Amino acid sequence: MSLLLWPAAIGIGIVLGLFGAGGGMITVPVLIYLADMPVKEAVAMSLWVVAIVSFVALLQQRVWRNLQTRLLLTFGCTGVAGSVLGSLVANYISGKVQVMLFALLIFSVTWWLSRVKLSDRVGVFRFIPATVTGFIIGIITGVLGVGGGFLLVPALIYLGVRHFPTAVAHSLVLITLNALAGGLTYLKTVDFSVSMALSFSVVAALGTAVGSYLLKSLPGAQLQRAFSIMLVVIGTFMMWRTVSS
Repeated sequence: MSLLLWPAAIGIGIVLGLFGAGGGMITVPVLIYLADMPVKEAVAMSLWVVAIVSFVALLQQRVWRNLQTRLLLTFGCTGVAGSVLGSLVANYISGKVQVMLFALLIFSVTWWLSRVKLSDRVGVFRFIPATVTGFIIGIITGVLGVGGGFLLVPALIYLGVRHFPTAVAHSLVLITLNALAGGLTYLKTVDFSVSMALSFSVVAALGTAVGSYLLKSLPGAQLQRAFSIMLVVIGTFMMWRTVSS
């Protein structure tokens, strides 16, 4: 097990607090390459880590002050249902295919996000698009072991939440629900160290304070650019490791 594992955990907390996304995208490769875990075990543990750390981040940011309740309920219910289904489907998909899907999704989201303009506007809630989007993201959460934030933030922006910190606030709540649902499903099929998951989560939670501070300090355009760069770096690394293995 690499000594870089614990500094990486702090980095995961910073990213989640800052972007409301990226925790699972970093946690899965960190557990695979630094903790020497099999893909299935890393995916299962990642869901628990992301759920715990996202919950800590949303408490620190007091996100309930900026939430749209109907949007959260729609995304939350459909996301949980999709996450359970995705976790069951994941048992029939090879680890290599999971990683490849992971990388391809990251590149697709990065391209789309680069074309979107942010503002301080929060748009009108749209039920049908939110229902379909929430269910699809929930499935991806269960299959890939990510909280879904790297899709949730762009999806919320698409649905009208164009203010980046507000999109992050909604994302943290939804990540916690989706990741928890997927993690509970994996408990029945995959064995992993609960003590290590808790230790890793505690260390990662320390980083959320730094991320939450940066979120309040940086303008939306810089956050969007940094988010896109993070996605490209992670996607490239995951693709390279999969192709070269």
